[in-house]
Amino acid sequence: MFRRAIVRLPAENFADGQTTVDLGVPDYEKALAQHERYCEALVSCGLALTRLPADPRHPDSTFVEDTALIAPGGAILTRPGAPSREDEIADMEPALHEFFPALRRIQPPGTVDGGDVCEAGDHWFIGISARTTAGVGSSITRKKASACVKVSARKSTQPNMTTTSA
Repeated sequence: MFRRAIVRLPAENFADGQTTVDLGVPDYEKALAQHERYCEALVSCGLALTRLPADPRHPDSTFVEDTALIAPGGAILTRPGAPSREDEIADMEPALHEFFPALRRIQPPGTVDGGDVCEAGDHWFIGISARTTAGVGSSITRKKASACVKVSARKSTQPNMTTTSA
């Protein structure tokens, strides 16, 4: 069971982030309130939070779950399929390194967004999408941070699982 979570405050320009749906322009004040309630929910579940400041250089950076895959035995830094998000990984590395000294990495040409990975007990399901490549499943299997994690990859019918799931 996890005891810690890393969160990042949404930047004022988070509405400029990537999306594959047209739901209108997000309301920044509402996003801040929702983020605070999210943090409160994590704390109420017993998690200690590492709170990172907003990063206006990267509008999507509040979605920290896209930057790494975390298992009880360690972490794998992702390699986003969207080039505009690549620097988010380097920015997240110091926060993760505090808890996981030996970080693993997805190497080119593979790409994966953490939001395309669904953890179900000891099994990771990977949705192959425009941002997550088909070969990444075997790469994660070779690098997996815990010997007890199984990996399955399937083509997603959604353009990006992160932005289309609720």
